[in-house]
Amino acid sequence: MFSLSQTQDSLTVAWDGQEVIGYHFPEDGNRPFCHPLNLPGAPPLTMNEPGDHVHHQGLWVAWKKVNEVNFWEQPGPGSDPTGFGKIVHQRIVTQNADANGASLVAENAWIDWQGTTHLTEQREITIHPPTDDTMRISVSLTLQPNEREVVLDLRRGEPGADGRFYSGMAIRFDNIITPGSLLDDDGRTEAMDIFGQQSRWCSFTSQHPTDNKTYGVAIVDHPDNPRYPTTWWVRNRENYCLIHPSLVYYEPLRLASDETLRLQYSVVLYRGEPDAALFA
Repeated sequence: MFSLSQTQDSLTVAWDGQEVIGYHFPEDGNRPFCHPLNLPGAPPLTMNEPGDHVHHQGLWVAWKKVNEVNFWEQPGPGSDPTGFGKIVHQRIVTQNADANGASLVAENAWIDWQGTTHLTEQREITIHPPTDDTMRISVSLTLQPNEREVVLDLRRGEPGADGRFYSGMAIRFDNIITPGSLLDDDGRTEAMDIFGQQSRWCSFTSQHPTDNKTYGVAIVDHPDNPRYPTTWWVRNRENYCLIHPSLVYYEPLRLASDETLRLQYSVVLYRGEPDAALFA
């Protein structure tokens, strides 16, 4: 049975009293995010605000460039905010929890340093009942321009250099389970072989030192998403593992003022080795 508990700036989702995901929307933060992510009774797999990239927050959504505003990174404390934006929580529209699932719908506004809103966002997160070894989380993002064209983009060049190729939903894994093993739907296992390639899903698997059991997370693209199957941005090295689908990796995406972008992903948590049947 799922249950929800809410504070002023967070929602905690539990299964039979064990936390499986936290959704946070701090007033003084730069964006809403999910942390931790874990199977019931298992250790957390995500990391929030690591010292090397404080803007990495568990499972989060951001973009390197929205109308040339940087919504991915954030200015340092006390530094000039020019050029940066924040994804600001507006309200929890609905929330529900029972034996069949837990869900929340939230509204966010993508606001730049001058107070201009570039996008309004509706984010829907549904956690499906876990089995002994798996749990699926559905994430739906609906982005609507604010009465003018919006260009979603990033910086291009050598993969990963100078803040390039950052766009969309991402997961940062806990440093204590790094490096792990990568696998995509086309059988690629090396980070630089997956980087910049299209595939329907990508997974990260590692042994957790807390209990010496193997856990993994896969992100699965949805066939209704633009540019399906998605292009991937990945990192897999000591103290730095991250995966995320990057649909503007090769070219920008333009939204007319009256156009809506909907993105859908499945996030599958599992015990043991990755099984393609889990990601169907």
